[in-house]
Amino acid sequence: MYLTVLLIFCKLSGLHAQEYHPLLKKYSDSLRFSKVEAWRIQYNDSFKTLLKTLLDEENAFNYNLDSIKSTISVLESSDKKLKTITWVITNDREEFSNFGVVLYRKNAGAETKVFWLRDYISNKSDSLYEDFAADYWPGALYYQIYQFKKKKTDCYCVLGLNGKSSFMNRKVIDVLWIDKEGELHIGAPVFYQSESDYTPQFRVFFDHADQTSMVLRFEPLKRMITFSNLAPSNPQMIGQRQYYIPDGRVDFYILNKKGKWIKHEGLTEFDLIGQ
Repeated sequence: MYLTVLLIFCKLSGLHAQEYHPLLKKYSDSLRFSKVEAWRIQYNDSFKTLLKTLLDEENAFNYNLDSIKSTISVLESSDKKLKTITWVITNDREEFSNFGVVLYRKNAGAETKVFWLRDYISNKSDSLYEDFAADYWPGALYYQIYQFKKKKTDCYCVLGLNGKSSFMNRKVIDVLWIDKEGELHIGAPVFYQSESDYTPQFRVFFDHADQTSMVLRFEPLKRMITFSNLAPSNPQMIGQRQYYIPDGRVDFYILNKKGKWIKHEGLTEFDLIGQ
């Protein structure tokens, strides 16, 4: 009720959307750090409502969201056309719920299109080999973005973290792109297991034990994604991903001139493949 009254008052008073930001920061901090689960859910609802109000305003793409970056991930592509806003809330069982928004504009003067993401994948889906819309998002907290081209289409590769459960985490490589009709697509057939692979994946998942961490990052100057190779903590755990940990080897994807990410094993300091 308080939020509704405040928004109505602000609109009637002619306040600029930027003036909502102190309240936006309060909600973003509270949805992450409140000790009571019910409060985190309530603050998350308030944050989404206020963020929607901001993103309905003109020039939404250019709003400065630095004040919320301590708890909310805000990434912008190098061509200044696409922006992602992602965040998570947790329940008392340490389970994560992912939330996100993608903003897109064709150029600096164009209208901003806003895509609200829904963290949901059908049980029947083979999610490694499918292209999804905003309503079917493999949810993740994005922490890096890298722009590349595939057949003259601007594509935006994103790296993210999904806290699957109290036993297992998932890191994600995915691709965002906008078609000629202005619709968002999540996933693209650009990830190859080798040079001779003819069945590319649309995204890559890395499931591993919750108590360990793995490397997954862009190396922009080399057009690479480096990542820890994961292996079971003992041979009896093969296939049980909650027991997989980094084995010390670092593998990588190299982006070639055709817009394909090709997997290679065993990174060394002097790898310059694809340069």
